[in-house]
Amino acid sequence: MQIIHKFVFTLCVAICLIIPTKAFGIQAADQDLKKYLNALEMKCIEYGWTDIKPQKLPWQFYRTTRNKHPLIFLQLGSSGKNSNIFLGGIHGDELPTVYLLLKLAHYLETNPQLLKDKCIVIAPLVNPDGFFAMPSMRVNANGIDINRNFPTKDWNAKALTQWKRDYKRNRRYYPGIKSGSEQETLFQIALIRRYRPQKILSMHSPLSFYDFDGPSANLDSLEKWLDIISRETNHPLKKYGFFPGSLGNYAGHERNIFTLTLELSSSDPHMGTAFFQKFQPAILKFLNLSIPAR
Repeated sequence: MQIIHKFVFTLCVAICLIIPTKAFGIQAADQDLKKYLNALEMKCIEYGWTDIKPQKLPWQFYRTTRNKHPLIFLQLGSSGKNSNIFLGGIHGDELPTVYLLLKLAHYLETNPQLLKDKCIVIAPLVNPDGFFAMPSMRVNANGIDINRNFPTKDWNAKALTQWKRDYKRNRRYYPGIKSGSEQETLFQIALIRRYRPQKILSMHSPLSFYDFDGPSANLDSLEKWLDIISRETNHPLKKYGFFPGSLGNYAGHERNIFTLTLELSSSDPHMGTAFFQKFQPAILKFLNLSIPAR
């Protein structure tokens, strides 16, 4: 009987020790997220984005950056038949892309009728370390261009060679010494694997065009759709191509996911509202675009 009592006592002590640890871990994560969202809201105020309240949205996060910033995303809707991923702030100095997706998150969250038969995942700030840097910078805290770090099939053979040859070792485009080395890259890969999107919309600036990569079987129909959108928004359509380690290469070329890039015409954060007004109709049409089964 004494042995049983000792066992029960030991078990109770162990449970008491374990439960607070788990609770503390969850609480600490919640506090980290709250702190981050508060800092993001302060940045929104700084840039004049007073209609954005990041703390009012039910963000999730997966992984943290070198500077301990949570990598946040918002899931809206539940159907996997029309799964969409939106990515912004991939380059930390492309500021209005962050505004557009934060604004889109607010807009969709308050218009639930738009979510019918859709799953929409919004990651508005993929590179927070670059965004919060003073001044903001394209690369992450490790000095790596997130849009050159995906583990594409041609990365080992071409990424560093092309960076040295075509970019003259410009640090703004440095792909790293190993593909898939960055938390921000792994975060995006995890979203793609989890949500299995039919469509991805990635926002950049300031080159001012639409570009897309995706399944060649659908090329004609998608190109015709984009041509209409281009004319409606008075925004050029350009086949820019993809690079070793780029999202267009990883998702569009290698995985046949329709990957649309919206390059805004400016990186000025004060252009955010004007850009949202201009591109909102196109974004909603993108959500309703049906991708033929492959």
